[in-house]
Amino acid sequence: MKRTCRNLSEEHKKKIGLGNKGKKRSDEVRNKISESLKKYWNGIPYENKNKENNNIMNETK
Repeated sequence: MKRTCRNLSEEHKKKIGLGNKGKKRSDEVRNKISESLKKYWNGIPYENKNKENNNIMNETK
């Protein structure tokens, strides 16, 4: 399932990092992974952090 926004907790990021720690990859593989992840993340929007602020501003009008 594809993510709908970018909202990983710091704890989750640390777990991912620990799972990948110590793995050796060639430069070719690292470049392929890098390119594919750049393409993947470009299609996912950032979470709208101003959503709450917009709701508050609309209520005061």
